[in-house]
Amino acid sequence: MFSDLYDVISTLWCWRWPVAAGKITAVEIEPFGIKPDKDTIRLAVAYEFSVGNDGPFTGETFWRPLFPSVKKMLDAKDRLHISQQVLVRYRSDDPSVNRLDRRVWQDL
Repeated sequence: MFSDLYDVISTLWCWRWPVAAGKITAVEIEPFGIKPDKDTIRLAVAYEFSVGNDGPFTGETFWRPLFPSVKKMLDAKDRLHISQQVLVRYRSDDPSVNRLDRRVWQDL
């Protein structure tokens, strides 16, 4: 329980973590919440990366703009594609705790 809390809190400083080259393995628009509709959709991006000889490590992250729309999600999904190279930030003591670098989201 405390290790899970530590993992979540440590992501607050993820911009200081080391960076590794990764690649996108899946991009999907998915509903979430109790009553999915156009306002409760998000873009799910799965990726993998390696650190030296360790790996592959995997991760999944979600993007939801402030004012979501189906068109905005489809445009974002078209910009991200399987096998696209991305930067991944990882915690040096445990690379299984990781996040996509925020630059991935800037162009969306």
